[in-house]
Amino acid sequence: MSASIRGIIDHMFKDTVDNAETRALHEELLNNCLEHYEDLIARGMSETEAIDAVVESLKGMKEVIDEYPKKSDVQAAKKEKVNAEQKFEQDTEVPEIRMGEEEKEVPPVEKPSEYVYEASEIRSLKTELKNCDLKIGISGDSRIHVRCEDMEQILCEKEGSALVVKAVDKAKKSIEEEGRKMASQEFTMKGLLSFIGKAIGSVAANISICEDVFIDLPRQALDEMNLNAKSGDIEVKAKMPMKLSAHNMSGDIEIKAIDHGPARIVTLSAMSGEVEFEGNADTATLSSMSGDVEACGLYRNAELRSTSGDVELNGEAEQIRMNSVSGDVTVNLRGDAARSIQVRSTSGDVDISLAVGTDGGVHTSMSTVSGSESCDVPDAGPGAKLQIQASSVSGDINVK
Repeated sequence: MSASIRGIIDHMFKDTVDNAETRALHEELLNNCLEHYEDLIARGMSETEAIDAVVESLKGMKEVIDEYPKKSDVQAAKKEKVNAEQKFEQDTEVPEIRMGEEEKEVPPVEKPSEYVYEASEIRSLKTELKNCDLKIGISGDSRIHVRCEDMEQILCEKEGSALVVKAVDKAKKSIEEEGRKMASQEFTMKGLLSFIGKAIGSVAANISICEDVFIDLPRQALDEMNLNAKSGDIEVKAKMPMKLSAHNMSGDIEIKAIDHGPARIVTLSAMSGEVEFEGNADTATLSSMSGDVEACGLYRNAELRSTSGDVELNGEAEQIRMNSVSGDVTVNLRGDAARSIQVRSTSGDVDISLAVGTDGGVHTSMSTVSGSESCDVPDAGPGAKLQIQASSVSGDINVK
């Protein structure tokens, strides 16, 4: 599928003048898209879904590319809209209908007003939600509470010591109910057409923003949290687990630790939303295709990247890697723990502010094609404790 992604990127640049800046932007964008595609495949997406997601994330890049000179006055053709029928086929599983079978009575299941679990029984939390915001906070007791104004919207299951919170596919459930009713009736073309109409109507009725889902956790930390959402914001204000991951297709991710205890691994990624992490971690990896990315805290390794958004780090980290294609890259250090800083932007500025009294010396390597370079820090040579590599194609670079 790399050829498909390359074809898409080539098409976006087909009317753009070929020069050093546009070639660098082309390669940077291509590499980011290929990396994101491989990440989506590794997380279980099909090739078609991953390609669609990459295409969706590129919408914000058109305005950036349009700023560059064109080969002619003809503007690049607009991207084709996603075919509604294909989306329906991908997102909706129509149940198998067996004619002539008797409809079985299914007793109604009464939903509780909230799910409650003893904290001692749960060591990890996983969510699979869509079309709603997820908000995680602190409970008033030592138990875990899961609630939603529409409890029919969610399903909670215990899998060993893991708590899994899932979205209920109401459209699929409605289609299955209509299928069971039809199965007990005599087959007619009119009945089949009626079923198809109700199925489409059910999907349309349930493609809407659902009620927020709230999860309250006690102050003792879990071992792991794996938060996934297809559409909607993810907001967490809690004690950090040892391992935290949050992935979002459409919406913001905002994580704030309520204490200073570090997590081991933090991985946050969004397709078309902002990503913000305030807390400490051994390793923090934050990314967004079309939103800003910001981290504030103490880290051993920090990697931040965005395709069409700004990237900013405030705090301390030994190893820092930051990258943006069309946004600015900003590093504000509060201490002298840093050993390596590697930052780059294709069409944005790079600003690095070192802490006052940084010991051990600094060696800076800067490069830009059409921007300016400025460094207020004396160069201590290749053997310096802190090594800085900063590059931009059409942006300015400042180290102070």
